[in-house]
Amino acid sequence: MLAVARTFTSAVRLLEALAVFRRDARVEVLFALDDSSAFSVGVDALLERAGVRLVPWHEIAELGPDLVLMASENVPVRGLDAPVLVLPHGIGFHKYVPDSRGPGRRLSGVVPADRLGEPGVWMAISHPEQREQLRAEHPEAARRCVLIGDLALDRMAASAALRDRYRDALGVGPGQRLVVVSSTWGPGSLLARRRTLPARLLGALPADEYRVALVAHPNVWSWHGPHQLGLWLADAFDAGLVRVPPEAGWQAALLAADVVVGDQGSVSLYATALPRPFLLAAGDGPVVPASPAGELARLAVRLDDAAPLAGQVARAAAQDTDRLLPLADRMFGARGRTAATLRAFVYELLELAVPDGDAPLRAVPPPEPAVDEPRSFVVHSRAEADGALAVRRWPAAVADPGPAEPGAFRHLSVGDDEPDRRLPDNATVLVRRAPLAGEAAAAWLSSALDRHPELLVAVTALADGGCAALLRDGSRVRATGTDDPALAGTALYHRVRAGEPADGSATIRVGPRTATLSWTCQPG
Repeated sequence: MLAVARTFTSAVRLLEALAVFRRDARVEVLFALDDSSAFSVGVDALLERAGVRLVPWHEIAELGPDLVLMASENVPVRGLDAPVLVLPHGIGFHKYVPDSRGPGRRLSGVVPADRLGEPGVWMAISHPEQREQLRAEHPEAARRCVLIGDLALDRMAASAALRDRYRDALGVGPGQRLVVVSSTWGPGSLLARRRTLPARLLGALPADEYRVALVAHPNVWSWHGPHQLGLWLADAFDAGLVRVPPEAGWQAALLAADVVVGDQGSVSLYATALPRPFLLAAGDGPVVPASPAGELARLAVRLDDAAPLAGQVARAAAQDTDRLLPLADRMFGARGRTAATLRAFVYELLELAVPDGDAPLRAVPPPEPAVDEPRSFVVHSRAEADGALAVRRWPAAVADPGPAEPGAFRHLSVGDDEPDRRLPDNATVLVRRAPLAGEAAAAWLSSALDRHPELLVAVTALADGGCAALLRDGSRVRATGTDDPALAGTALYHRVRAGEPADGSATIRVGPRTATLSWTCQPG
């Protein structure tokens, strides 16, 4: 069997589908790469990591395969005397894309009419409505459709019980909410229309209460490259944006999500089917108006740039997800049976008996994200009616972090290892997270205040537990109850601002965490 990859997305879909051949020694799978696409960058490396045998393109005619499997409608495979099954690389036919074979645009996912005239070419669909959609404009394509279902959705449904594992992999702590920002590619995508949105979300959502992750279409990574994305989204990257890699992890991210903010791409449509609370942030893409993607733009709650983001995300997390489920009913047929249906059809094309036992259905893998944890925060602290200290933090790397909070003290807490070297000189609290012991701790605290005249509190973690701090007035403080020097520094700063003695104890609430800190002070 010959599997033909053309783009990053199509290669990922092929690798997923090939699980139907697990444990069958009768079938040998070879891979070929059609690198004629502008989005084929990185596909060869992906296939190499997967350990597949790659056949040179000019040799495929000599292989004599019994079946050709692909997930791109644009691969020319003339001259092969074998049936061809074209798997979808998204959901249905809802998007118009530029036609690489000429001027104008075409319907994404539809095999060109001249290729459909070849015997044995089949298009897999996930719902009968997709066949009906094609009858008027693409009648030959409609006749060559076969209902298979959607393997990605079935795998997600089967993996739902692993949600906590996926949240752990994405760094989502107990009591935190995960916001997944999803962008397809092209001029109607979220990143094209609202490139600053990830940074704005990180600046609006308290860092101890929320985690923000980006799921970008593989074409975004392939076309622009990670370096360019890192330049465009530099503030979001520095503020802790969790980047889900293009080859795997988006399904797990959806399962882990508390809210999805997206556009009219396939990942957004999967989110409505799981279902997950959803906010539409870009809804004017080149989509078919009567398709589920077009209907999503009419039914979904839209993100309002004029309203505070934190309130919109909180309301979205509590929204009724059933209102978008009718879209799923139009996109996914044969739910829960895709692996079995796909296996039965490919074995029919191979003229082989279907293996005994159930078709394999593998859990989606946990993500292996990239993330730069922020080291510096704009911090608000406020005394509560019960005497506890409420602390909220936002990454300092983004513009305008943290909305104004009446009655709260605001300060800048900076890590001593902060990459942005402009921040330490503006810090109110300087934090060293790498523990020090004894005289080394005392020396670092003194030098920190000497180096930064505007600094009010320097604080370091201690090797034997707890934290040590030095105040601008020369007071030396030992804090117990936490090994987090940033939290200890914030609590001390608040007591100084409030005119309270450094000695004593207090309950600190930061996000879902609560800690009781105690201080002993040696006046300077």
